[in-house]
Amino acid sequence: MTKKLRNDFADKSTGNSGGKYYETKGHAINAFDGVLKEFGHTLDLNQLVDYNGDTGRANHDVLDGNGKVVGCAIFSWYRMDSGRYEFIGYLA
Repeated sequence: MTKKLRNDFADKSTGNSGGKYYETKGHAINAFDGVLKEFGHTLDLNQLVDYNGDTGRANHDVLDGNGKVVGCAIFSWYRMDSGRYEFIGYLA
């Protein structure tokens, strides 16, 4: 994975230049996955990942166009008093 991909992915985190507070956890995951798709990758959405609760942390495998694992996406979230979610994501 390139430095540009990592930076663009991290920019979807709340508080970064492109980041925002998300309406739902699904909106956040879709925003991060959208960046991956621009680079020919995707989150492994077939994995059983636990996004329960108002705060948490989860990992997703990152797949290339052939379905091969090429990295890991790490997410953490916190539900604000407004009901929106603060989301932080990075690639390893």
